[in-house]
Amino acid sequence: MNRTFILSIAFLLLPFGGRAAATADSLWAQANTFYANGQYRDAIRVYTEIEAADNVSPALYFNMGNAFFKHNELASAILYYERALRLSPGDAAIAYNLEMAQLRTLDRVDAVPEFFLFTWIRNLRQWASADAWAILSLFLVAATLLCLSGFFFIRSVRLRKLSFFTAAACLLLAAGNILFANAQHAGITDRSEAIIFPAVVTVKSAPDNTGKDLFLLHEGAKVIIIDELSNWQNIRLPDGKEGWIEAGHAVRMENGDWKMENVF
Repeated sequence: MNRTFILSIAFLLLPFGGRAAATADSLWAQANTFYANGQYRDAIRVYTEIEAADNVSPALYFNMGNAFFKHNELASAILYYERALRLSPGDAAIAYNLEMAQLRTLDRVDAVPEFFLFTWIRNLRQWASADAWAILSLFLVAATLLCLSGFFFIRSVRLRKLSFFTAAACLLLAAGNILFANAQHAGITDRSEAIIFPAVVTVKSAPDNTGKDLFLLHEGAKVIIIDELSNWQNIRLPDGKEGWIEAGHAVRMENGDWKMENVF
């Protein structure tokens, strides 16, 4: 296949890419107009079209959460705020709106206390997205190589020592950033967390309707799905309580792949 033919195909495909981007932009503007006019159900419909076309971003999920919240669909609002926060950890506006939505839920579940160092590391990791940590790690690797070149070519003993220890520090920081990036990516694709959607759900002691009633969960409660059996799901709450609910009562928070170029 010659180069001219390849370039011809590329130019033929360009209008389709531009048309798709224009369609996404027009839908985005239309949805935002609906939202501004208080037509929240229409805004949700158009936002959903954008999501279905894989044009997802923190901004899209945040706006969907706001629209669902204004439309008094609490579980959906919390679901999309959580999805937005997964893609943009540390975003103060998303975290605040999620907290406001959670305050309207009926269940008050205190998480099991953890060692303060784990909390500090998690908060630090959520300061940036997986992409940001990965990009920073690349810069640190480049800095490591630059410092190592200085170690080999600089004649001053003092500067050689400084170059060596700086390279070692940059390499350690790069390794930490890679770990953070992997952890953030794992969080985005994690399929275990879910939100309860029905107004009330009875949690059973066994995956059967004859099982003992343990406790009730209400709309918007966050759970972790730890096992599945037939039409039942074994769930765990942040405080450690466990039980079984019928499948379909909890919607997973998995985002799927996020295309960075589709950010609005």
